[in-house]
Amino acid sequence: MGVLFGGGLISGLGALSTYTIEKKEPTIKSLSRDFIIGSVLFVLIMQLLPESSSSLLGYLTSFLTFTTMTSTPAIDDIEIQVGIPKF
Repeated sequence: MGVLFGGGLISGLGALSTYTIEKKEPTIKSLSRDFIIGSVLFVLIMQLLPESSSSLLGYLTSFLTFTTMTSTPAIDDIEIQVGIPKF
């Protein structure tokens, strides 16, 4: 899911900039290059920030599938860890 999101985002931005700045249609070569770059960059971000990227993908999937949230009370389950990280 993250690879598709990153690739789609970067290739969409590349196509938009090509269309608006250069006033010509983007080629398949440039779109595929931008898709590969975006997917690799998002995979690297997922490796560096796993919790943030998983929460971003969870938000996007819930937004895209239009799922409704149940009316359960919000529970603050934030865990703060200090000290040496345990990988």
